[in-house]
Amino acid sequence: MTLPVSGKVTGATRGRGLPGWLRRSLGSFEEYFCYLLLVVLVVTTSLQVFTRYVLNAPLSWTEELARILFIWITFIGAAVIAKRSGHISIDFATNLLPPGARRWVLVAAHAVTLAILLLLGVKGVALLRITGTSASPALGIPWAHVYAAFPVGMFLMAARYAGALVRLLRRPVETGQGTSPVPKVAL
Repeated sequence: MTLPVSGKVTGATRGRGLPGWLRRSLGSFEEYFCYLLLVVLVVTTSLQVFTRYVLNAPLSWTEELARILFIWITFIGAAVIAKRSGHISIDFATNLLPPGARRWVLVAAHAVTLAILLLLGVKGVALLRITGTSASPALGIPWAHVYAAFPVGMFLMAARYAGALVRLLRRPVETGQGTSPVPKVAL
């Protein structure tokens, strides 16, 4: 089910919470961060190709940096996709349900997903404690900074699903809407 989110500030919402420009900026932070990491990944990979095949003297750190950037892009990107309701969902069965039952099935699915994401985030933080001070060989970056991408991504997705769950509980499902795992969210 996709719940539309209006980006317009109305009289009813004006004055409450964060200013609109700040809310939009924070809501898009994951996207901007992924774009930045992607640019650095492309530059790093291009540098690796140039030094390896043109200069015949590859740099030792570019491959490791590219791998680290790819890990961060993966988990932050998963949160971006959750924000856009882009994760795969099979909605055949829920579309057969009447709107009231569909709403409660989606609430249950969101609650289970939220619980799993929070559990994964907590376990990811525990992994950070285990990794301690060990560092990557070429760059010397602590592995905890690399592995932090996992809990950060899980908690960002959990925030998106929590917002979607609140919206599902506040608004009834309208007839004729499709379903998706997360209503469009702008936290």
